[in-house]
Amino acid sequence: MITRILLLALGCAAVGWSIRQWRLAIQAAMVLLILEGAIRKWLLPGSQDLVYFAKDALFLGAYIGFLRSRSRRLPLPRAPILYGTLGFAIILGLFQVLNPTLPNLLVGVLGFKSYFFYVPLLFVVPAVFRDDADLARFLQRYVLIVIPVVLLSVAQFFSPAGSVLNTYAQPTDSELISTFGSSKFVRTTGTFSYISGYTSYLLVTTILLLMILTTTRWRFRGNLLVFGALGMVLLGIMMSGSRGPIFLLAVVFPLYWWLAVVREKQSGQTFVRLLVGLGLLAAGLSSAGDQAVTAFSQRAASTEGMGSRLFFPFVSPVHMLPYAGPFGFGIGATHQAAKTLTGGVENPLLVNITPEAESGRVMLELGPVGFFFAYFVRFAIAAFAFRQALRLRTLFHRAVATSALLFFLVQIPGGIVFDVTAGVYYWFLAGLVFLAVRLDRQAVLARAPRPAATPAAPAALRGSG
Repeated sequence: MITRILLLALGCAAVGWSIRQWRLAIQAAMVLLILEGAIRKWLLPGSQDLVYFAKDALFLGAYIGFLRSRSRRLPLPRAPILYGTLGFAIILGLFQVLNPTLPNLLVGVLGFKSYFFYVPLLFVVPAVFRDDADLARFLQRYVLIVIPVVLLSVAQFFSPAGSVLNTYAQPTDSELISTFGSSKFVRTTGTFSYISGYTSYLLVTTILLLMILTTTRWRFRGNLLVFGALGMVLLGIMMSGSRGPIFLLAVVFPLYWWLAVVREKQSGQTFVRLLVGLGLLAAGLSSAGDQAVTAFSQRAASTEGMGSRLFFPFVSPVHMLPYAGPFGFGIGATHQAAKTLTGGVENPLLVNITPEAESGRVMLELGPVGFFFAYFVRFAIAAFAFRQALRLRTLFHRAVATSALLFFLVQIPGGIVFDVTAGVYYWFLAGLVFLAVRLDRQAVLARAPRPAATPAAPAALRGSG
């Protein structure tokens, strides 16, 4: 009890600090997103529910601080369709909180938070970083956090399922810890509470690393740590046993190759460096992580249920439509924590009809109209990022838009509502695209009158040679 009271007091203090230091609070919350699971699992397991909301306290304070600052007046990109659709989706979400089929109001509030609490990052993040150098420094440091995270994952991989390293946020028997089928190796979670959050983090880190490597045109000199981090990310994906990130990256890689390599200057040299870099990473993985590669390959070779899992997000809303009716069962009705807010009682209206895919759950909660606007927002954000990848003038800003576009595309059928990690990163990357638009406009206005000149990469990202 004393621990929980202290945590609540600390949370209130964190909100107050975040209001005053809102720029730093956003960055701190992004770091806490990585460490939160470790705190829940090992440091404060008895208060893991309060720790779960720690980053939200930082975000909330940062939102308030942003609204109190002059930075709220920064010009926004012209995207009327996106703003209109997003606004209408939020209004529908507010009405859904009062859906009479919800067991209580708290479930609706939880659902609204899951859908929309991180949306303000779209407008706050563009004001967090003042210039290219500020953003570049943050990215350069942030991606390197993956190295100790994956080193922990290595320790988990070689530890037994009953080890204290291999546990989830909720107490779980060792028999229920996910493994590589008949293999003795455990599917790792790193510093995250569960595998899903860990793989979302690894996927986004890959996106951010591609952002940096695009800006430096895949040069090796000055980028050894970045290449090392990319190798660690791939090793972490292997040890997690999740086939999704590898498949999704393979699907969107041709688009990355076109936007970030073919359309850029020195495309031939960049492509050669890219091939050499990926080849060296593959060779390193096969030698240093041979057991992880073998375990992952055996799991990947098992295609049982894989085909249906790939298509399920697309067909699930159709299957759920007859159950949802015109207005659905209310926002938050299928949330994994809804049962906690109803005293452990399951909603009798949803027995045996809750789908696994997020798209089906959104259909059940919001009905067809709400589903349309919720997913139209995802298409609108992806379309906006694609336009910026084609039109922005500087390489760095195009790299931001291109890399973010990859994540937006894979998350159209993905999970950004019920996977908190993916949701935070989704809106953070959307904010980075808005930031890139603002910084690109400033760079164009400030650059010397040489139309053919290409602005250099930020010094924090620029490699020589």
